[in-house]
Amino acid sequence: MFVSLNKKIIYSILAFFLAISVIFVYTFYIIYGGKIQEEQQSRLQQNQQFLELLYRNIIYGKEIQNIIKNYPEVKISNPEITETLKAQSNINQSERLSIERKRIDEINQSYDKRYEAIKEGLKILGFASIMLFVSIIILSYLISYWILAPLNKISDVSMKVAQGNLSSRIKQIHISYFIDEMDILINTYNNMLDSIENLLSEIKDKEGFLQALIDSIPDGIRVINGNYDIIIANKAYYRQVGNKFKDCQKCYEASQNLKEPCNTKIINCPLYEINKNKKKNIKVVQQFCNYPNRHLSINAAPLNYSKNKNYIVESIRDLSEEINFSHQQKLSSLGFLSTSIAHEMKNHLGALRIITERLIDKFYQDKPDDDESKKHIMLIYHELISCIDVPERLLKLSRSNDDNKQIINCKESIKDVIGLLDFEAKSKGINIELKASETPLKIKGNEADFKMVAINIILNAIKAINNNGTININIEPENHHWVKIVFKDNGCGIAKDVINRIFDPFFSEGHTNSQNRGNGLGLSIAKSIVEKFGGNISVQSKINIGTSFTIKLPLIKNLAK
Repeated sequence: MFVSLNKKIIYSILAFFLAISVIFVYTFYIIYGGKIQEEQQSRLQQNQQFLELLYRNIIYGKEIQNIIKNYPEVKISNPEITETLKAQSNINQSERLSIERKRIDEINQSYDKRYEAIKEGLKILGFASIMLFVSIIILSYLISYWILAPLNKISDVSMKVAQGNLSSRIKQIHISYFIDEMDILINTYNNMLDSIENLLSEIKDKEGFLQALIDSIPDGIRVINGNYDIIIANKAYYRQVGNKFKDCQKCYEASQNLKEPCNTKIINCPLYEINKNKKKNIKVVQQFCNYPNRHLSINAAPLNYSKNKNYIVESIRDLSEEINFSHQQKLSSLGFLSTSIAHEMKNHLGALRIITERLIDKFYQDKPDDDESKKHIMLIYHELISCIDVPERLLKLSRSNDDNKQIINCKESIKDVIGLLDFEAKSKGINIELKASETPLKIKGNEADFKMVAINIILNAIKAINNNGTININIEPENHHWVKIVFKDNGCGIAKDVINRIFDPFFSEGHTNSQNRGNGLGLSIAKSIVEKFGGNISVQSKINIGTSFTIKLPLIKNLAK
């Protein structure tokens, strides 16, 4: 129960005053007045007894005088009694009684005056009490005005500040040249609030600058403490986890949608590795639950801040961007190479073609077709025509990789890829065989991307085959809705413990030596392109037997014929 300080002071003073008054009245009136009354009663009893003895003395004196008168022969031996009898005979008895009564009345009046003095003292005490009560009221008002009212204002403003209203201030009503301790306290309190508001404003500005700074970083940034709480994060991170987990406070809930910390045997936890295993920094690749097809590279390091040594900072990069960049880089390099080769080859081959056509027209036009020299020159001419087709295929592959979708004939596009890689395959004794449906199977997408998928898979197959192997490519429809493309080789195969990781970015084991080891992005690029086409890719493999990649892409029905 709340009781104001004003009431506490007034009630305390009144209680103290009443207690003192009661004690004083009890001591002064009850004890001292009672003793006076008892003394007065005792004196009254003594006077009464004295009067009775006086009456008896008078009676006895009269009887003795009568005896002496009636019996003169009786003699009194004690002279004091004789003198007393003579004195009594000379005094009128009634006067004597009157004198004694006056003396008793004077004694009683003395006691009455003392008792009246007590009553006057009590009246003075009552008047003093009234004056004291009025003084208490005036003092309470002054205390309330000078002390309690300012304290109430300080209390009200403190409550507003505690609720977050830092603009509240205490208003002063005292005249400026009558300054007391409360005025100094109020000024100090207001100055303190001004300082706090300024400091908080600076802190908020710095927090805003810090947030804007980390928001400008393209990679996801988050800071985690030892309790798995996300202390701060940027916009890129929230895009990576998705709006569904934007308000999650725990890192494992936001990343993996778990109710408890991740199992470190299954998921490589940077916080566990740094805080428990005392690592300085760690780099892992994870997939967040909201985007399972995205591979995220997490670079984590300890953040030694103040006394807390358990903070870590994580930089999270979406590898799909690097994959796309690598893909674009490959296409750009391939386009530059293709353009250069096409330019050089077409110029020289075109010149040879013109020379050959002139030779045929001039020297072999009239010769029969079975002429051996004519057969040779015609064979040279046709091979030149075939060579000119090679830079044409390179130019098709080097076309800009934009989002404009095209109608792609799967068989013809893969033929172009085989034509590009056939020389490298045959140099290792590898034969590439294509088997396709007679009905054209067409899909919709970017043709350069589609060819890049085929190039990555065929190049991996060439690397996996040591010598004298075969790569079989089979293109066929499936369920009238899909086109199924199977790339099968008889190479070294892929181990079971890594086959689930071959589509991860930057994962590369190589096959025979370090020269065959790539950057680990080829199959990641292939998977991202297939998924972009709305299809899927899978793999089956056995060690020393071979590997089979299966791609399924949506078929365009109305263009199947």
